[in-house]
Amino acid sequence: MTIRNAAIALLLCCTACTPLRPRVSLVPGASLKNYRVFVVRPVTDETGARFNLDVSDSLRQAIAKRLSSHGLTVVADVPAEDTAPPALVISSALVGFKGIPMWLQVPSRGVTGCELRTVLRDGRTGERVGEMAAAELSEEHSPLMVLVRCAYIMADEINRRARS
Repeated sequence: MTIRNAAIALLLCCTACTPLRPRVSLVPGASLKNYRVFVVRPVTDETGARFNLDVSDSLRQAIAKRLSSHGLTVVADVPAEDTAPPALVISSALVGFKGIPMWLQVPSRGVTGCELRTVLRDGRTGERVGEMAAAELSEEHSPLMVLVRCAYIMADEINRRARS
């Protein structure tokens, strides 16, 4: 087991014990309160798993849908500099997956988990505002639902920080 896999396994085990909010690291003095538009970029898949669905697009859609459900203005495939109000650019990567990637819709026996990392950038300046990491671990849900829940956790935290 590589160090990275061990770290992912440890993170997934920790999230199984206690429901945690995502880890958030904002640049000193940064806040998400002033952003009125949220640009959700395509999610990259860094797991190397061979999924039977386009998880990158599914995760991008899940983040955008969840942010919209909170009443936030979400755009995709629009240059952030073209938005009139201040825009926050959300770029995410699926960096960890445990489960059966070829049967995403079928509930699997055993534990399914994921880890999603996100970089937040100011749409006008391109400067990094912060980064986040979310993980989900479940024995009850299909692998696809675990991935979607991971995206929802991320979007919920962005919403919380934008409104607090």
